[in-house]
Amino acid sequence: MASKSDSETLSKQLTDSKADNKRVTKSARGAQAREKLKRAALLVLERVGYHRMRINDVTNEAGVAAGLFYHYFDGLKSLTIEVLTDFVAESQDVEFIEKDVPRGDWYSRILAHNRLVVKSYAERPGLMRCLLQFADEEPEFNVALRESFQRQLNWLVQLMPNLFPASHFSEHQALMVIYTLAGNSEAILRDYYINADSALTAEKLDVEEMAELLATIFYRGLFLENPPLEKLKYTANLEHMMRQS
Repeated sequence: MASKSDSETLSKQLTDSKADNKRVTKSARGAQAREKLKRAALLVLERVGYHRMRINDVTNEAGVAAGLFYHYFDGLKSLTIEVLTDFVAESQDVEFIEKDVPRGDWYSRILAHNRLVVKSYAERPGLMRCLLQFADEEPEFNVALRESFQRQLNWLVQLMPNLFPASHFSEHQALMVIYTLAGNSEAILRDYYINADSALTAEKLDVEEMAELLATIFYRGLFLENPPLEKLKYTANLEHMMRQS
């Protein structure tokens, strides 16, 4: 299960050092200016991506003097790392994600996690593109992002031996199984929201439909059965998707 300490660890991994990547903010007004620049960078990254972003774009969006930028950040790379780190950390608060899920409701639990991810792709496809591209280009960021993804899945990995005691899962094998199931979602989300594949987007799915699809496929792959029918709308017909003997 991801925790506050996990988010803090990710933040440390994705920054070169406290001294290099963050300027010391000495006042509440300075803290507000710094956050304003980060919010502005989020919008600019969504619109134009990392490679086309310029310092003037950020300061203009934030409504601050261009000269203030270097008072708070060493450059666009350090700003981007911090903005993306904060964005990723929001998806790691398991207690918040599952706050409305009844105890023992596995499908709703899986659905809640998928809904958050789908919402990120649907609402900020440009930022998600930037996140993936940045990970491809920055090996250290990529490693930290992958480790973050694995920590996100760890709550389920740790439960696998108890869920399926007859399988005698090792921790590594449990991780491989869960990682494989979750990895399928990452591929379709990239092609649907970022690449806008014409075959996939021929019919528009809303966030709930896409989240339900991913959660249902994950649930079926994990438990070899369909989720409770009363919880399904878009994927209710998958109940009949089984091999006839």
